[in-house]
This record gives sequence, C-alpha cells and structure tokens, in this order.
Amino acid sequence: MSRLYFNLKNGLLFPFQFQILGYVFLFAGFALTVVNIWASIIFILLGGLIVTAYAGIEFKGNHFREYNAFFFIKNGKWKPLRKVEKIFIKQTKVSQKYYGRANQSSTFRSHVYKAFLKFDNGETLFLYDHKNKDQVESKLEELSGFLKVEGIDFTH
Repeated sequence: MSRLYFNLKNGLLFPFQFQILGYVFLFAGFALTVVNIWASIIFILLGGLIVTAYAGIEFKGNHFREYNAFFFIKNGKWKPLRKVEKIFIKQTKVSQKYYGRANQSSTFRSHVYKAFLKFDNGETLFLYDHKNKDQVESKLEELSGFLKVEGIDFTH
C-alpha cells in the first residue's frame, strides 16, 4: 500500500533572533496577565505568531503545495503534481561577513547542501537545505520513496 500524503518542513520563517524575541513576547504576555489582560493577549498572539511560523511542501495524492504555516495553520495554493524527472542535491558555498568595533571584518565560509525537485517541464522546486549532507540525504530518501523517483547527488 502506498502512502497518499507526504509533508516536508523546510525551515522556520523567522531567523533565530526573532525566535528569541517571540519567546520573550510569550513570557511577557503570560507575566502581564495579572496586570493588563489586553496587553497580555497582544503579546501572546505576537509571540505565538513568531514561534509557530514555518514553511514546507505538502504532497497529497496528485497535488502538491508550498505553504507557510502560522499557528500551525497551513496556507498555500494546491497545484497539480506533474511527472517528476528527478530529485537532486547541489552543494553551494555560503559566506557571511561580520564587522567588529574597529570596522574590521571577518568572513566565515561554509557549504550548504540544497535539495531540489525537477519536473518534466523543466521547472525546479526547492525542497530543503542544511549544512549536514546526511540530513539532506535522509529527507530526500523519504521523498524519493514516496514519489518513486531516484535521488541524484551533484555534490562531487
């Protein structure tokens, strides 16, 4: 029996600093419940919005959608699932430049592995990225088993 549903979460919508801010809003909201209930509700809703926001791709039957989820409610338009040509991994170089107090900079370089899905019409769909290649490969193994398509590694 083949599965009819597959969900791939590919990351948070807000960066780490905003996630911390979201938890601060949640904590402040719960602390304010004694003093001001309306301010408490606003802080809890704002914190919840930030903390629960993520993106992903969902496959259901012969359709798929890229979605953004807030408060665990997914929002995205369903599209028909065309014939999948291949699933592949590419390696990309990422660099970040940090500046210190005396206007001196340091550049950090690393590799990120990105997974894509290619349809028969040439359209590609971004699936997932991570610094750890094994984690990307494990996600792709699940998806390739679901779509019955072989994964290709272009990182060499």
